[in-house]
Parts: sequence; C-alpha cells; structure tokens
Amino acid sequence: MDMDTSMNVITLIFLFMMGAATGSFACCQAWRWRYKIEKNKDLGKRSICLHCKYQLKWYDNIPIISWVLLGGKCRKCRKPIGAAEILSELGMGAAFALAGWAYLIPIINNWDILLSINAAAIYLKLGQMVGVLAILVVMGILAVYDAKWGELPVSLLIVSNVLGAAILACKELEMYVTGEDWIGGLYSAGFGVLILAGVCFMIYKVSHERLMGGGDWILALAIALALGDWWLSLWAMFLANLLGDLIMLPTVISTKNSVLHFGPFLVMAYIMVFVLGNALPVLITIDFLAF
Repeated sequence: MDMDTSMNVITLIFLFMMGAATGSFACCQAWRWRYKIEKNKDLGKRSICLHCKYQLKWYDNIPIISWVLLGGKCRKCRKPIGAAEILSELGMGAAFALAGWAYLIPIINNWDILLSINAAAIYLKLGQMVGVLAILVVMGILAVYDAKWGELPVSLLIVSNVLGAAILACKELEMYVTGEDWIGGLYSAGFGVLILAGVCFMIYKVSHERLMGGGDWILALAIALALGDWWLSLWAMFLANLLGDLIMLPTVISTKNSVLHFGPFLVMAYIMVFVLGNALPVLITIDFLAF
C-alpha cells in the first residue's frame, strides 16, 4: 500500500469515526429535545440512562464500541438502550465516509491539477461537502425523532432548508465559475422541488396525514434543494416510497390507527441518491480531468 492510498484509508477511517460520534450526538439530541418537551426540563450536561438515571461514564459513550460491549443495555440496570443509537452511529459513520470518498479524496489526490484548472471550483466543492455533512447531522436528528415519536421539530426543518439552500448555492456558483449552464441548473433544481416536495405535499393532503405528516414535505423541500437536480429528486421520491412500502406500509394497512412516519425514509433516500447520483459524478469528472 503506497503513501497516497494509506492516507486515503486513514482519512476515510477518521471521517467514519467522526460520523459515528455525530450519529451518537444526533440520537442524544433527539432524546434531549423530546424530554424537554414532555418533562419541561433539561436532562443535564451529562448523558444518563432514562430508566435508572445512571450517569454514563466516558467509556459508556464510545460510539459503536460501547453499545456492542454492553450488548445494547445499560451498564447498571441492564435495561435495553435501544437499536436507534447503534443504527444512528453506523449510518452516520457510513454517510460521512461516503461523502469524504466522493468529495474530499478525489480533490486531495488531484489537488495540484485541479488548482491549476480552477481554484474557485475546488473551494466551492469543499463548501458543498461541509454543507452536506452539516445537513446530515440535522437530518439524523430529524430521522431519529420522527422514527420514535412521529414528529419533525419545526426549528430543525428550518435549519435543514437553510443548509439545503446553501448547498444549492455552492453548486450553482461552481457551475457558473466553470462555465456550465447554471441557469439550467436552477431550472432543474426548481423542477426537483416540485417533484419531491410537491408530491409529498399532495400525499400529505390526500391521505389526511396517515401516509405523510405535515413536516415531511418541508423535509422533502430541504432534500430537493440539497440535491439540486430534478432527476435526483425523482429518484429520491421513488426510493423513499419504496423503502416505506417495503418496511412500514403492511403495518399501516393492517392497523387502522397506524401512521407512516416518512421522515426516516426520506433521509435514507437522500443519502442513497446523494452517493449514487450526486457524488459519483464528482469522482468521474475529477478522474477525467486528471487524465
């Protein structure tokens, strides 16, 4: 393994660890947010077991490792911690690593070449990566909160839309400085908003919140802005519905009072489409320029 490959592996491992820690943070913040609403008081600065109030030590909070070693249970009372924590840590770790693989690694490996072609485009691409990592954190909190309690906090939805707009702005500026059709890009992003957020809004209205809540179409708006492409938004809509149908719809149909919490499926679809449709072209383009 040469030096460049070793550095790439180390970078991806670091990003995975950073993402896992962020996933733990996202899950913790979802619980704190809910506790604040229900109990009207703060959980405090240190994490605790909600069953026995045991204050977790630093070695109880190591992402993934602590959960596995403890068997997903509290060290003191042995009550289940829950699967959301480990899934959030693994999912966010993978998402961060994939974002680094798509954006950061190709830029680092071809820095001199890209710098000589267009320095501004590099920094705008890095700006997109920072925006993607930030919106993943916010969406992680939203996904956990919606999966557990069937709600999407309005303030977090607003933040996600601001970040989505910032990612789109960086993308459009990159197209402008590289001479691409940025006006066409804006039209594409607009159609994406109509496809993803518009369809979600219609489902929300027609189903009377049984298949989609009022916050889902606002989350879909943030995702459409972050993707910035009508074709990617169409795929996100398809994948989110497919995942929802496969995982939750049978339960919703069999239980009349069940409601489909669509937020987590929108977030999963965003990550899948971002990697396969919005990030892979970055690798292809940079490899072509390097060649």
